Amino acid sequence: MILIIAITSAMFSACESNRETGGKYNVLFIAVDDLRPELGCYGADYMHTPNIDKLASESRIFKNHFVHVAACGPSRSTLLSGRRTTNWDIFKNIRESNSKPDSIFSLPQLFKENGYRTVGIGKISHQPGGVMDSLQTIHEVPFSWNETYAPVGEWNDPWQAFFSYEGGKARTSYYNRPTNRTLPPFEAAEVTDNGYADGLNAEEAVKQLRRLKDTTFFLAVGFYKPHLPFNAPKKYWDLYDPDEIPKADYHKIPEDVKSDICLHSNRNSYEPRGTYTWPGDTLWWRITPDRQKTLKHGYCAAVSYVDAQIGKVLSELKNLGLDKNTIVVLWGDHGWHLGDYGIWGKHTNFDFALNSPLIIKQPQMNQPGVFAEGIVETVDLFPTLADLCKLKPPENLEGISLRPALDDPESKIKAYAISERDAFGSYGISLRTEKYRLMVWTDKTTGDTIDVNLFDNNEQPVPHHDISDRYPEIVKELIEII
Repeated sequence: MILIIAITSAMFSACESNRETGGKYNVLFIAVDDLRPELGCYGADYMHTPNIDKLASESRIFKNHFVHVAACGPSRSTLLSGRRTTNWDIFKNIRESNSKPDSIFSLPQLFKENGYRTVGIGKISHQPGGVMDSLQTIHEVPFSWNETYAPVGEWNDPWQAFFSYEGGKARTSYYNRPTNRTLPPFEAAEVTDNGYADGLNAEEAVKQLRRLKDTTFFLAVGFYKPHLPFNAPKKYWDLYDPDEIPKADYHKIPEDVKSDICLHSNRNSYEPRGTYTWPGDTLWWRITPDRQKTLKHGYCAAVSYVDAQIGKVLSELKNLGLDKNTIVVLWGDHGWHLGDYGIWGKHTNFDFALNSPLIIKQPQMNQPGVFAEGIVETVDLFPTLADLCKLKPPENLEGISLRPALDDPESKIKAYAISERDAFGSYGISLRTEKYRLMVWTDKTTGDTIDVNLFDNNEQPVPHHDISDRYPEIVKELIEII
């Protein structure tokens, strides 16, 4: 009887909350840049991520979520358009024509057209603030947001805030100004959370929740860390003993590969080495064992810093009573190699770059805190949110709703995920099944096949043998799918 009363009370509370917003769920969408699933809730018990872990305990945790491209621009274009793309600026033609198409073309636009207040803070599309200019007046995704912006604090514009260092310093201004490559790839300053820009993003998200509490809203908050530089207040660095942070399980180039194209220019780890200067060194510095330890320490500190900012937003959502009728999504735009296969960076078609966290909390969901093991893709988020909020999605979406996995974590949504890499004169398409990872590389000019890779996902400690020559029949079967 007590259980029945409790369940009835919870259902009544949810109905009352839903009635206040016209029967519609709100959406809080949290994007995190360069976040791989190295979190407490994903089994990394050495990570200090209490706020994400708590959210996960109330949510469905997707273990095998894959982005379409391991690069922020096309990954976010895929998210926002609901279509697989390698385009870094998929909405450019609409923006420059200044003419709204007749059909729905973006995720926030769907919500805006259905009476939601749509607000974007930080980095949701490729440009920080979702804007194309330092004055933050031109929306990167047009006709979609009521507001989209980034607080800049002591930095001059959203790009400087994105690459923020202590005291208003920044690696780049981006807006037609040169990049400063003399700064290091990490910093641990004795500053408050607002000493770096993600503290401002969290602060602004809290303010927006207070403004939006009596409306029906789609609020997207995009945090910058742990994207390089690995800058975080020193108190988050102090959470870790660098000698106790695990190293990469396999740090050599995969065996039996016929070329290194599967590393796709990342063999040189150009993100940290070519755009930042190690203290006392020059560009293209060597990543020595001690420096590897510092880089991973910095990445972990940056993750804990952003976890604390996410906690502030989730706490305010609950304080305002909005958690009862708000769908919460936490999404990483792609993963990041932390020495895996000798790589420090993204831009590959390996799981380390393509697998990222996806956590979805639906009010009154079944079996919260349980992993969904099935394969899902970023392209599935657009139809999922439309489904959960009972909105009619456009017909050209390429993903499918994840609602079955929210209701039952054992549901199998799809058999494979497709990913791409398009750069440096070559094109790579990859297929990820439960058992295998296939990569096919072609010359963009001639169309000729350059290389084919096949990896067994069950190989331990991680897939590290190219078995394509041993299993040509499996290669043939998988190529026919793509």
